[in-house]
Amino acid sequence: MTKDKLTQDDLFLRGARLRARQKADQRDLRNEPSRAGAEDFFQALVAAVAVIAHADGQLALAERRKLVEAFLASPAMEGFSVADLAEELAHHARAFGYAPDLAEKQALTTLSISALGSTDRQSIRDACHQVITADGLVHPVELGALHRVELALGIYGSQM
Repeated sequence: MTKDKLTQDDLFLRGARLRARQKADQRDLRNEPSRAGAEDFFQALVAAVAVIAHADGQLALAERRKLVEAFLASPAMEGFSVADLAEELAHHARAFGYAPDLAEKQALTTLSISALGSTDRQSIRDACHQVITADGLVHPVELGALHRVELALGIYGSQM
């Protein structure tokens, strides 16, 4: 019998390896909720901005810059890149290009089912406000879209 075979059959060594693996799994599980929360926030932020941006057409360059600034300033965005943001925005742009009503409904559903705290919801609302005012014009359709986003987020009473 080889030494490796002996250590594999050793009950005490297997128990130590099992306990070490369980500790590592517990560490991973503790980190997972924060990653899941960041994913929810990321998805909700992009969905909300997509609703705002496509209310008056498409995402203008100034609006895109404001979104990237809000994205980079958010501590919840750790682990996501601007490329992730661009990819998600492109997905929403395609959806709004094919069926705007359905795309908006899906984006608002994403907002309403997201498990976000009140601070995260308010941060998303603030980012939407920045995107609305980024081009220097506030269109009534954008205000209507902001209202729909606020309702989906469960934020009542606009602070604009």
